[in-house]
Amino acid sequence: MLIEQLLSRGIARFEFRQFPVLGEDSEYAAQVTDCAADQDGFWPLHDRFMANDRTLFTEAGLRRQATSNGLDVDLLFACIRAETHRAAVEDSKAEGQRRGVRATPTVFINDVRVDATAEAIVQAAIQQAAR
Repeated sequence: MLIEQLLSRGIARFEFRQFPVLGEDSEYAAQVTDCAADQDGFWPLHDRFMANDRTLFTEAGLRRQATSNGLDVDLLFACIRAETHRAAVEDSKAEGQRRGVRATPTVFINDVRVDATAEAIVQAAIQQAAR
């Protein structure tokens, strides 16, 4: 993929920003994944939330998943209960709104918002040029 090529060559960088747009559930998911990130466990939980794994919205389900990902469950739940990352999530969402983000994912190139399908267009153009 084009993005992986650009990343591996150091031409581009990937930044993930929280942008909870679906109300309380997505705000909860953002805080949970940020708490998991404190233990280097962001992506597995993020991917489960994005796959709409509703079990993560129950304490038992989240405990099972966190345990299977090797996270310190007590530390994770202490972080969630303390809302340790609430302000950071709110700040990230506010920044996204200021930058015109309306949905996820949103891609920026040199601080300019671009259509998320631009990669497919560019990849097709590269393949066409290679013929």
